[in-house]
Amino acid sequence: MAGFYEKVFHALPNSLQRRIHPLDFAIRRLAEEASENSQPEDFVLDAGAGESRFGRLFRHCRYLAIDTTLGDSDWDYSAIDVLADLSKIPLKEASIDLVLNTQVLEHVPDPGRVIREFFRVLKPGGILYLSAPQGWHEHQQPYDFFRFTTFSLQQLFREAGFRDYRILPQGGYFHYLGHRLTYIPKVLFQGRSGFWRYLFFPVELLCLGTFCFILPLGCYFLDRFDGKKEFTLGYACRVIKPGS
Repeated sequence: MAGFYEKVFHALPNSLQRRIHPLDFAIRRLAEEASENSQPEDFVLDAGAGESRFGRLFRHCRYLAIDTTLGDSDWDYSAIDVLADLSKIPLKEASIDLVLNTQVLEHVPDPGRVIREFFRVLKPGGILYLSAPQGWHEHQQPYDFFRFTTFSLQQLFREAGFRDYRILPQGGYFHYLGHRLTYIPKVLFQGRSGFWRYLFFPVELLCLGTFCFILPLGCYFLDRFDGKKEFTLGYACRVIKPGS
């Protein structure tokens, strides 16, 4: 049934998908920004690439996908170039122009060590584009360890040696609320089967339309009224290694 829900979602117009699930598009925008700031012949490291969904954005570069392949068991890791732990990246110091790291930092046991590795492999003036969650459910168990605030990310970057960084919340309270509401049908109905699942299927469809489409769409437009953005699903970061 979850596959059916996903097919319905992806059949919607792109503009509607963006408003119902703004976080995914915020992460995609970060990857697109990284692509726009990369040059031909740059060495780009997609750290924790998973299914390498952003690889197409870096076809003009020398793109390298690295992962442990310990994430979702049903993912296709065939595009991974290097099988390795991000705390021990098997690359020379100052050999990479740009590092992309999206929604990975919560899955490593020692985030500080991973950030230090990014600093080590980046060339002077190299850029790290990173996204990390603040409000999220447990996922990819048991490889889910941390959630982050603006201040924890600042500390991680400073301790690694970075000085120039931008940390932006990916939406505020209403984006956060809209995303949380989409889990109501999943909590109530997914995992159930047989007679009772079919009996309550009309109620499930009603919940799906209400909590996965109508209310998240309203929350998208309400988010502009949250100026503080203290409640957020996560952060998008651009971090620059000091030049020589």
